[in-house]
Amino acid sequence: MTDFQEINETPKRPVFLLVLVILSSINIGISSIGSLTAVLGAKPDAEMVKKALLDYAEMREQLEKAGAAEYTYIVDQMQTVTTNMFSHFHTYNAIQLVFLLLGLTGVILMYQRKRLGFHFYIVYSIGLVLLPYFFNSMHQIPTILTVVGVLYGAVWVFMYGRNLHWINQ
Repeated sequence: MTDFQEINETPKRPVFLLVLVILSSINIGISSIGSLTAVLGAKPDAEMVKKALLDYAEMREQLEKAGAAEYTYIVDQMQTVTTNMFSHFHTYNAIQLVFLLLGLTGVILMYQRKRLGFHFYIVYSIGLVLLPYFFNSMHQIPTILTVVGVLYGAVWVFMYGRNLHWINQ
């Protein structure tokens, strides 16, 4: 093989990257449809809000029956986050849609071997974790929500990072 042929040959796309791109596209695509529908649709009506509040009351009751009343504060925090999300429904979902589109753009760019896509994906992952903080104070958000969001995003960023050797531009 000549030096010219070696330079012009593109390394084969990692199969793991293709799997990640497919899974991410499905996840982001479904979430984007939900956010777009929410942005274009009507704000939740009083009946939906009432049902959500009743669901949280039921969760509280179940925790108390199970002898885990000390964890009801998490349900209270989640209720506050949900209520604030309902209050800012269109804005919340519009910002979420922007982050989701940024993530999808990042996935597409990584598939095209552009390193900028990896950075977009990191911003998307961090943005979705920080989104509830745009509408709630820090003490209103359950720590577990943030921890799980950070861990979930970090796992995906790590898996994409394993393919950076192929993503070179």
